[in-house]
Amino acid sequence: MRILPVLIFAPFLAACASLTEEQCQSGNWSGIGYNDGLNGRSLEYIGNHFEACADLGISPDIGAWQAGREQGLLRYCTPENAYITGRNGGNFNNVCPASQSGNLTLAYSWGGEYYDITQEIMILTEEKHEIELIIVTSLSHPDLTPEQAAQLAQLTSRIRLINLKLRRLTRQRERYAFWPS
Repeated sequence: MRILPVLIFAPFLAACASLTEEQCQSGNWSGIGYNDGLNGRSLEYIGNHFEACADLGISPDIGAWQAGREQGLLRYCTPENAYITGRNGGNFNNVCPASQSGNLTLAYSWGGEYYDITQEIMILTEEKHEIELIIVTSLSHPDLTPEQAAQLAQLTSRIRLINLKLRRLTRQRERYAFWPS
């Protein structure tokens, strides 16, 4: 009965492989390394390729892979990419030369500010829509009780406050809309 769990999880294990059978067989280790560098993968990542291709009896060409990875890192390790990664809420991997660390950290943080402000705008916008839905569905009839009238006033006040915050955040976000290269 031990085979059954393996059969159940086999499709998931295959989906975790770093390369397809075709990629292993193509032998384009420079191209594979380039893509790994472009995605900010560490040197240790080649171990995943060894694992993925082991069943086929294929070993990665480490030299070609490293040369390709270095070329990919040239595009990954740029302030523009660090900014875009931060702006999209992604993680910027620590694979770049230490000499670039300061600029990349600053760019990533700058993009991260844009992302964080955008998330706050989305949360406030959702809250505003939820309040508006309550008003439309429960508090829009002419015969409101005193409690309902008080609730309507409170919710209307909250919408005004949200609108003020949204305007402030939108202006603040504009500051981070582009990486000042």
